[in-house]
Amino acid sequence: MANACTADTRGLLQRASITAGTPRYVGKKTDRRWEQGEDLSLASFTPTEYSPVGKMIVADQPLLNEMVKHPFREMMRNTGLSQHTLEAIRSGKAVRSRTLAILKQSFERMCQHFDSTTSEN
Repeated sequence: MANACTADTRGLLQRASITAGTPRYVGKKTDRRWEQGEDLSLASFTPTEYSPVGKMIVADQPLLNEMVKHPFREMMRNTGLSQHTLEAIRSGKAVRSRTLAILKQSFERMCQHFDSTTSEN
């Protein structure tokens, strides 16, 4: 029977359980100056860590409800966003916060335009 490892354990050991968190992308380049000298401060090099570009968010339900009211081609013309981006937003995938801001501004402009044309009649 396998048991957890202790100070005097010998023989078959129990596997360590590992839980993965969010993936972290680390650059391949490293600082090679530490190989040249005896300065220990160079050994504390921190590699470049990459995170996803921009702040990614998912559209809220009121925005999704507003999207249903408008055809894709109309939204593409008014926002300048591609069909694939609009499909991703509608399917609940995370997109850049700036992309959702563009979509919201477009809907606000369309509402203002609609209100001004209905008040003239």
